[in-house]
Amino acid sequence: MQPGESVTLVPSRFEEWGRRFAAVAARLEALVPEAHVEHMGSTAVPGLPAKDVVDVLVGVAAPDVVPTARRLVAAGFDLEGQRDHHCWLSSPSRARREVVVHVVEHGGRAWDRRVAFRDLLREDAGARRAYLAVKERAASSAHGWDEYTQAKAGVVADLLASDGSSERG
Repeated sequence: MQPGESVTLVPSRFEEWGRRFAAVAARLEALVPEAHVEHMGSTAVPGLPAKDVVDVLVGVAAPDVVPTARRLVAAGFDLEGQRDHHCWLSSPSRARREVVVHVVEHGGRAWDRRVAFRDLLREDAGARRAYLAVKERAASSAHGWDEYTQAKAGVVADLLASDGSSERG
């Protein structure tokens, strides 16, 4: 997706997304055996509509974030961006995303918040409803993924704070 393009949510394809995650996780674990790999985001939550793109979290030691991203680029992933111990890559490419891989410090704030949010959505129907309402509004008005992601940031922070997860990471 390019800036200015719309964001489309699809009904949950939880089993299909789980198979897609398993395939990319096996590939990532072969490329980066020391990494911790988790399925994250809405595609990791049963019944939750999402973009048809599986989000994967790869956790490594802080000094290994950028070298790990470089290793993934050498294996064909498309490096989309990088900041503060966080690199994100897509496959097969940013123009045809099927998977987005986030490489972060394992056990760091970015890792802990993403895992906590996924787990909160899996466990709390009220949190899922609140998040879905914001996702749907964001998808209908956002022009590109960055704007869509920013439109959801407030509800993510609020839900984590109300759950106490922000205290843990």
